[in-house]
Amino acid sequence: MFASLYRLVCDERDANSAIALWATDEDVALYGSEESDTAVGLAAVGAHLAAIAASTSAISFAWDELRVHTEGDAAWVNASGSLTVDGRRSAYQTTGVFVRRDGRWRWHTHSGSAPRHS
Repeated sequence: MFASLYRLVCDERDANSAIALWATDEDVALYGSEESDTAVGLAAVGAHLAAIAASTSAISFAWDELRVHTEGDAAWVNASGSLTVDGRRSAYQTTGVFVRRDGRWRWHTHSGSAPRHS
């Protein structure tokens, strides 16, 4: 489920399939590095994913570390690695929160950022 979001949006450019991975809760959210990378609610998250998928930039993620924790019908993944956009690589870290709905895991919250080095 975690990797599917990035594959669908960045590799396959299929925003409709990507948003289908999300829970339908009103408070689903996506937070990125910039203030403009904020989307709250399924429609806003869908629009944000569609904009990324429609981008002409080559976008890819590579994960060096994935830490997964499940507790009942909630799970989260903490990941660190890199984001490459049009050949420019930078560090990237993210936390994905998932909820189990009707026996299937769904994205609930995505919080990712490209940390700046001091």
